[in-house]
Amino acid sequence: MALAEMKKIQLLAVTQHKDKILDILQNTGAMDVTEINEESEVKPESYKNLTKLQKTELTYANLEFAINLLSDYGKKKGLFDGPIEATLKEVIEKEKEFDYESIIKECTKIEENLTKAKNNITTHENNILLYEAWKKLDIDLQVISDTDHAKVVIGSVKSTLFNSLIEKTHKISDLISSDKIHEDATETYLILIFSKELEEEISKILSEHKFSEADFPKYNGKMSAYLAEQSEKVKDSKHILTETEKELTKLAKSSDDLKIVHDYFQWQKEKLETGRSFGETDHTFVIQGWIADANIPLLEERLEKETKEFEISKIKAEEGEHPPVVLKNSNFMTPFEAVTKVYGLPKYNELDPTPFLAIFFIIYFALCLTDAGYGIIMFVIMALALKKFKLPEGIRNMVRLLMYAGIVTFFMGALFGGWFGLTPDQVPDAITYTADNGEKLFIFQKINAITNPIFVLILSLALGFIQVLLGVVMKLIHDFRHNDKKDAILETGTWVLMLSGIGFFILASAVPSLNSLAPVGKWWVLIATGLLILTQGRKSPSIIGKAASGILSLYGLVGYMGDILSYSRLLALGLATAIIGLAVNTVAALVGGIPYIGWLIMAVVFIGGHIFNLLINSLGSFIHSGRLQFVEFFTKFMEGGGQAFKPFSKKTKYVYIKK
Repeated sequence: MALAEMKKIQLLAVTQHKDKILDILQNTGAMDVTEINEESEVKPESYKNLTKLQKTELTYANLEFAINLLSDYGKKKGLFDGPIEATLKEVIEKEKEFDYESIIKECTKIEENLTKAKNNITTHENNILLYEAWKKLDIDLQVISDTDHAKVVIGSVKSTLFNSLIEKTHKISDLISSDKIHEDATETYLILIFSKELEEEISKILSEHKFSEADFPKYNGKMSAYLAEQSEKVKDSKHILTETEKELTKLAKSSDDLKIVHDYFQWQKEKLETGRSFGETDHTFVIQGWIADANIPLLEERLEKETKEFEISKIKAEEGEHPPVVLKNSNFMTPFEAVTKVYGLPKYNELDPTPFLAIFFIIYFALCLTDAGYGIIMFVIMALALKKFKLPEGIRNMVRLLMYAGIVTFFMGALFGGWFGLTPDQVPDAITYTADNGEKLFIFQKINAITNPIFVLILSLALGFIQVLLGVVMKLIHDFRHNDKKDAILETGTWVLMLSGIGFFILASAVPSLNSLAPVGKWWVLIATGLLILTQGRKSPSIIGKAASGILSLYGLVGYMGDILSYSRLLALGLATAIIGLAVNTVAALVGGIPYIGWLIMAVVFIGGHIFNLLINSLGSFIHSGRLQFVEFFTKFMEGGGQAFKPFSKKTKYVYIKK
């Protein structure tokens, strides 16, 4: 229920054990290795390690390339298919036994063929598109050229300008031949043959009409033959593409094996990269990094099984260096760390807010959703996800959190009578009862939020008041531990006194049996007010300044009350879920009256509408419940910005390592 105590250590060992020690560190995942700033002389073996790293990086990159290339051709995973499962021993054996290099070579060759075939298809299809309009040109393309006395011009002009172009050219001379080859909606394609003596005048007319001259391919034959040849080349390239894709489909059967080897080389790559941050001499090497104090004996025990030639010593952090943060909570509380991490980690010397936000977050989520039916669905879906999928730790914690939320939502929904937006009049009498005031309610229902929203509003504000007060108390604890104790009591302690006094006064005034204590609450608040005026301005140099600062400090109460009012959103979101559910049911009932297919449309509207309501309001419940933690609670005692603990470990992308 706190941050793990982190220590910076230095591990000194004999160089001959370096590789084994790296394996132990990576297997335990207990140490966040830091780079040693001190420069050391580069040894010949360092060059060897650099070359090995380069080869490993190349193999790793090639494996990623092959996996990505084959990803569209392998068997698609089903909804409930988990990741690849393997033990550490199986991963190591797979790298030794599986001929991944030949598959990489095949993939490289195939990728080149694919690229070539696709480029050829694009080129030939573009040629067909470019010259299709000249298909009826019944002349050998090789003979289309100027003679000693004649000029040949081939091209296109806008169809609207064609007649004008022909008319003007023929006015110049009758010794001009023009032949329309093709015409479409916008362009007319033609060939002009004229005396070279007329070239200047004809060129001027062509320019005026924005004539676009064509550039024909070098081909010995007619255009129709050229286009047929291009079509045949497209077919050939597509055939090559089809055959190549068949080869990829065969290779894709090895995708899982490639992924296992990929993760193996990911470990090796990180291992070699981490090794470069060590300090080395001729015979020894030094590792520095952060580790949880409780894990030091475990690391020593693992190292001693390999060698006795090492020494672990605790060292001081460098100037400006702070320990990384590791949240340390019980197994039950761990899922709530997902909420904390959305905001960011606390600083190394701050309180971990996780155990303090847990109960509030889960109740707020349930108050926002407030439907027992939705709670059951959420719980079942999340429980199935945990059972069927091998999820990464972060996602697993989030799923567990939503499963908890489903349980609490069920009980909260039963308390408020939320059952898929139904009203007691729409269900069998066996699951309803009549309250003392004559109102018909569901079994277990005690409150009707729609007819009695004031109660829910008061509940929301009361929870908000308690959490804001808790935040101020946590600030007092933090300041008392890490800052001047006198200042902590006088600055934050007086606000704790004021807020708790206000809470006591409101409670005593609202509960008839406690009315006699209301005067105590009043004097409590008055004393706290006086203390605030006396203490909040104590650092001001003048008496007037002290008094003014003390009086103005009371304005802080407005901020606290504003934060508490923010919790009224819990009522609004809870009502939104209920009203949308009610609207879905109303629409479903209306369409149910349609002859023949009404029942089907009603089922679609009912199921689809409630799925939408569940999804959109679950998202809203998470966001707004989280916002209340981040804005109204965390800001009272936590600055945040802690550095995450990044252990040197065997991280995987595709494989779930079985223990």
